[in-house]
Amino acid sequence: MKSVGQSYRKYWLSIILGAFSKLVGALFDLLIPLFMKAVIDLNQYGDPNLIPQSISKNIATFIRSFGVWIKDNVALSDALVGGTIIICMGVIGFIITMIGQYIAADTAVKVSNDIRGNLYTHILSLSKKEREEIGEHKLLTTLNSDTYQIQQGMLLFVRLVTRAPFIIFGALVFTFILDYRIGIAFSVIVPLILLIVFLVLGQSKKKYILIQNNLDEISSYTSDTLLGERVIKASNKINESNEEFSKYTSSYYGKSKRVNYINAFINPLTFAVTSLVIIIILFVLKNNLFNSDSNEQILLISTLIACIAYLAQIFFTTVQLTTVLIDLTKASIARRRINEVFIVNSSLRSGEAAISEVYEYILEFDHLSFSYGDKQDTPTLKDISFKLKKGESLGIIGGTGSGKSTIVSLLERYYEYKDGDIYLKGKSLHDYPLSIVRNQMSVVLQKSSLFKGSIKDNLCLGKDIAEEDIIKALKDAEAYEFIKAYDDFLLHEVKENGSNFSGGQRQRLCIARALLNNKEILILDDATSALDLLTESKIKANLKKRNLTEIIISQRVSSLMSCDKIMVLSKGEVVSFANHETLLKESKIYQEIYNSQIKEKDDE
Repeated sequence: MKSVGQSYRKYWLSIILGAFSKLVGALFDLLIPLFMKAVIDLNQYGDPNLIPQSISKNIATFIRSFGVWIKDNVALSDALVGGTIIICMGVIGFIITMIGQYIAADTAVKVSNDIRGNLYTHILSLSKKEREEIGEHKLLTTLNSDTYQIQQGMLLFVRLVTRAPFIIFGALVFTFILDYRIGIAFSVIVPLILLIVFLVLGQSKKKYILIQNNLDEISSYTSDTLLGERVIKASNKINESNEEFSKYTSSYYGKSKRVNYINAFINPLTFAVTSLVIIIILFVLKNNLFNSDSNEQILLISTLIACIAYLAQIFFTTVQLTTVLIDLTKASIARRRINEVFIVNSSLRSGEAAISEVYEYILEFDHLSFSYGDKQDTPTLKDISFKLKKGESLGIIGGTGSGKSTIVSLLERYYEYKDGDIYLKGKSLHDYPLSIVRNQMSVVLQKSSLFKGSIKDNLCLGKDIAEEDIIKALKDAEAYEFIKAYDDFLLHEVKENGSNFSGGQRQRLCIARALLNNKEILILDDATSALDLLTESKIKANLKKRNLTEIIISQRVSSLMSCDKIMVLSKGEVVSFANHETLLKESKIYQEIYNSQIKEKDDE
């Protein structure tokens, strides 16, 4: 999906059906004033054939075709028949309108859900680079607020956009038929009202763009504040944080208030123009109203009643149209913002190859270099090369900013690389679909990600997994002992971000979840940093029994000593690559790390 318009076209039939039902309902609304006029004229003239206006005469004839219900009072009979027809028309119009309302609501929800689903899928397909360029908080606002504006816009479009012009144009046509002088007056009022509406909305549209941008800022600041809550409280900066938040909300409040002030001019201005036109009509027709015979007066009065009913329809429809156009303006801005996300193409290359069954190395880095953004002069990784066979374990160690986590990000295809290549089971990562690459490896990060729900929900992530398999994974992750202490066991509640568990417990749950994925490659990126050495060693022993290909990133030498190979990184370059014993003899950097962590501790 490349635009919002594709979702509109997908539901074109529902949109047409909804609009058509509203048109039919509008037709009944337009006919009711004519029946009111025909009943009045029939009461005055007594015989339909004596009514001089052909449209009124034809409707009166239709009313008389139902017969005279009260023989002694023909006028009352005509009123009853006409009133019954009007009520029936109103009921039929109401039913058709409700059908149209349902179609409109159903279509609006389907369109917004379709856009939201496609937008969510598209966002996930983007690399981390594109998401960072757009902004995570803008993506969140677009996914929630903007798709809701699209839903509201679609709802009102189907309900009123087709109906409103039909009502306005139809009322003008019938008014011209009844009295051309009143029709001319109405022909002046409608363009004036529409001019007022569009001039006001033209000023509003620019401000709605600023308001949506303000929502992005509020969302961003709120998210950052919640994530950094402990830092703010520890630094005693709550008042400063509140003041900063107030600045954003005050700006949003001010812009929203100003645009509402502008929109508030529409109703009084349109009402003033409408009232003025009624006064002018009465002034022009005063001689015909007060200086003519009774039949002509009644005919003109019935015409005025019908025309004023049409004027009321025009006025209220225009007011409705104003609301619709305001929401459509918001929807138009939302559509543009959503399309701005859709047109961003992922830089990640993806092929269609299947996983190889025969290969020598399960994973291979071939002279890989990588830079974030356009910083080609300061690459994060420089000429990284290594090979890893199935079942082997690779440890990666280095200082902060040495590129350890970047290797994981490239393996998971969060970023696109250009210089060098990465091979998975003998083929370049570019040859595989992204889903196949990610399906070959499980990743556990230092920052444990747990979701609100139950322990089982977090471990299975929607999959149907046998309880014995879950228990085995928990035991291998050394998490079973503290979980079995809960009365509700696997159904125990996990609060948002796993806040009711310690850091070590969260890490062990994440390791168990990774093991349940049954992937051949397990990547642990500082995933045991919150664990004591004894628990960590037990987990490592349990993992060895599973015969997984492991990539372990850690700042602790003790976490890597048992690895088959250890890669020492410094400023994005491999400075040493061997096993623990060899590195202790040959790598100065590794010796320094070892001495600072292990030897000095032993000396103590």
